[in-house]
Amino acid sequence: MRFFSRTSYGPEACALLAALLNGTIGVLTRTGFDQGATPALIAFWKCFGAFLLVAGLCACRPQLSLQTVSLARRWPQFACLSLLGIFGLYYFETKAFAQASIPLVSFLTYAAGGATIALSGLFLGEKVTRQKIGAFAAIVMGVGLMSLFEHGVTGSLSGIVLALAGGCGYALFIFLSKWFRIGAGLPQLVWLFGFGSLFLLLPLLREGFAIPEGSTWITLCALVLLPTIGGFYFTTRAVEGGQASKVQIIETSDPLFATFFGFMVFGDRLSDAGMFGAGLIAVGLLIAVWHRPDRCLHSASAE
Repeated sequence: MRFFSRTSYGPEACALLAALLNGTIGVLTRTGFDQGATPALIAFWKCFGAFLLVAGLCACRPQLSLQTVSLARRWPQFACLSLLGIFGLYYFETKAFAQASIPLVSFLTYAAGGATIALSGLFLGEKVTRQKIGAFAAIVMGVGLMSLFEHGVTGSLSGIVLALAGGCGYALFIFLSKWFRIGAGLPQLVWLFGFGSLFLLLPLLREGFAIPEGSTWITLCALVLLPTIGGFYFTTRAVEGGQASKVQIIETSDPLFATFFGFMVFGDRLSDAGMFGAGLIAVGLLIAVWHRPDRCLHSASAE
């Protein structure tokens, strides 16, 4: 009756939506820099803004409020996930965008996701199949071509290290979300963004607490709604219903969408090597979401 249930494409679709929404981070972050915002200011306010919004939505609905309160006993797990997936990703990735180009940061951040595949195979019992290896290899090769052979791909050593640190934190976030079985929904986001805001407040206080001004608020609102709430909502949905390794593989396609948004906003065009890389990413995505017909029929008959 439900298309996603019958074909088992639900988690893959959520992961793809998360990658699409996360692809806006680079363009929006660079726009914020042009408006005078600092990395610490952007990282904190987009997380705190998301916390206020989801907390307000949960407070307005008694059922969601009860669910949010019931998750209080799991605060150590949410604190750990926020430290890795929100503070680790937002703080390090945002700082990396200030020291390296968008394509390079995107490539390094998601190339680190190979750790999720290895950890999922070792601890979650997820099989490291040839399909997964082929899909991940095709996407990483495609992202590498798009990153390394495009104009303006520059970055300092510290920018490279920061991007890798953010990527490792996000990879561990996806793995541990499955390991902890935190579920998915607005109540979970309240706890994740709440702890994330506390962690991200420290760097902002260190450089001097500041409130965004003028058009920066528009950019921050877009960051709150698209990659922050939307990206994490669909990522946790995908992890809840699918395999952590496959979610990481699909979300590695983020730079493809980042390049598309870069073209739409800044008019950046791909070279021949970049086009070939985009094609490899598309092939990798098809491999990642492909289901053998006999497996689909078996799933449908089982229902």
